[in-house]
Amino acid sequence: MQIAYPKSFLKLLLIGFALAMLPLLFAFGNAALYLDRLATQSSDAVTQAVQATRASRALVEQITFMERSARQYFVLEDELLLENYEKAHEKFVDSWNDLDQLPMTSKQRLALSKLSAEEQALFQNVAQHSKESSSIEEIVGRFADLTMQAQDILDENNRQIDRESAILAETAERTQQIMLWQTLTLIPVALLVALMITFLVAQPIRRMDAAIRKLGEGDYSEPISIDGPGDLRNLGERLDWLRAQLNELDQQKQRFLRNVSHELKTPLTAIREGSELLSDEVGGPLTPQQREIAGILRESSLRLQKMIENLLSFTAAQFHAPQLNLETVDLTALAEAILADYSLTISNKNINIQRDFFPTLIQADREKIHSVLDNLISNAVKYTSPSSSIRISITHQADQAIIEVHDGGPGVMASDKAKLFEPFYRGDSAHESLVSGSGLGLSIAKEYVDAHGGEIILLPSERGARFRVTLPLKALTK
Repeated sequence: MQIAYPKSFLKLLLIGFALAMLPLLFAFGNAALYLDRLATQSSDAVTQAVQATRASRALVEQITFMERSARQYFVLEDELLLENYEKAHEKFVDSWNDLDQLPMTSKQRLALSKLSAEEQALFQNVAQHSKESSSIEEIVGRFADLTMQAQDILDENNRQIDRESAILAETAERTQQIMLWQTLTLIPVALLVALMITFLVAQPIRRMDAAIRKLGEGDYSEPISIDGPGDLRNLGERLDWLRAQLNELDQQKQRFLRNVSHELKTPLTAIREGSELLSDEVGGPLTPQQREIAGILRESSLRLQKMIENLLSFTAAQFHAPQLNLETVDLTALAEAILADYSLTISNKNINIQRDFFPTLIQADREKIHSVLDNLISNAVKYTSPSSSIRISITHQADQAIIEVHDGGPGVMASDKAKLFEPFYRGDSAHESLVSGSGLGLSIAKEYVDAHGGEIILLPSERGARFRVTLPLKALTK
């Protein structure tokens, strides 16, 4: 299933941020809604509690004031005292109306209605009282009953306030739990969305990184296709165009190397045969100076032939994995034969060859192992200073053959060690470093050693370059 990406990488990021923030915004909005409801409920509860308490206390106070005014009126019979009673009655009615407007239970409303009816009846009795002492005592006693009823209403209001407070606290706790569960649920959702967006963003970038790495490694065979936002797809098309161009250039390079190598080999063979004939004095005796010139021609032709063979070997290795023709190879005899090829240069530079040979036979491809040893020994002879020494060691341990070549030259620059075995790499200081030359010898040696399942490395050394080649013995013969 192909993912439908937006046209722009920036648009993908914005959509990703929006989707990641959406669950959190939902949680914040829901929390704000719950808190607003809780705040409104709390405010209403506090307002109702204050109003109910104030009205209930006003009822008790007005009943007390009416009782006192009635007692004084019964004793003094002053009309002013009766007016005070009537004013207190009016305030009682106002407080009762205020309390009646508030939400309350049926029990409270029944008690409030009873209180109003009895107070209205008592008001009528006070206004039409008789002077009989028994009637006055009865009226005054009814005030005590009204006071008790008003106090009961006040107490019930206080209990109702306590119940509302408990309900409010329970609601607040429940709201807190809901918000906590929403947070615990939505945060993983937000993280999951963020991970999905990260995957969508990282996937084309990883493909692009892999494609660039393959280009850097010289692998141009696989087409580059980046599935992602429009601008990244365009960049993938540019990379594929670059891959095609590099592939074409690489093929042109290979064709050029093959053609040049073959074209140079024919005249070089004639030059080498001519130098051999001169050295053998086929055309007549040579003077010492002429013999020296003939030797120089011979050595130079050998060196040029080796460089051309390296080019041919490198070109073949690029198109086909090295094929091994296994046979029994005597490493010590092979090393001696190669040293004999460079005997003239060794003699002219007065190089001392230190041999540490232990008879070692391996099952390997003779031609390729010859190329490995020839590259190492020729480099050692070339870069070793005059009147210095070269140490060559051939031993075997357990199931491995170990070859070491330690020259007396300037060694390898620290900056060149990382790319020492790369093809055509010659280093920044070619006139002093071991990697001057064509830059193919060590690369080909590594190809052949790897093909045998072995390893070639540069060992630390205080002076000169010290290479170690490790090869499996395979079928060991005695």
